[in-house]
Parts: sequence; C-alpha cells; structure tokens
Amino acid sequence: MFKKKKVFAYENSYGDKGIIIAKSYRGAERIFHKNYPKRKIVDNDADYWDNGTYLFEMEEVKNNKLYGCFPC
Repeated sequence: MFKKKKVFAYENSYGDKGIIIAKSYRGAERIFHKNYPKRKIVDNDADYWDNGTYLFEMEEVKNNKLYGCFPC
C-alpha cells in the first residue's frame, strides 16, 4: 500500500535546524542519525542541552505549502 510522506523538523542544541521528508518517525530518525551520529533525540530540556535534538512530526507532505516548522 502507498504510504504518504511526512515532514519532520529537527533542532539541536548547537542551533542546527532543518526538515526531513520521510514515511515514518522511525525513518526520520535513521536519516537524522546518518548526518548526526553522535546526537541523541530527546523530549525534555535537560537532555536537549546535553548534545540533544528535538525531532517533531509536522504533517503529510503537500504541494505548494509553507511549513512553519520553527515558530518565533
């Protein structure tokens, strides 16, 4: 069965930010760790500042859409 791709946003404690297009959260984790093998994906502030990264699932990919992944 065809599975739609989703947009995932990441932000790490050094300030790097970006998006990943993947079919699942697990797939986004694998893609992220190819480029940042020593960083851990976390869900709390204390771990974030200890070489951590937040990874957010946004929504399904749509054409002609602006994704506000990093609000001010």
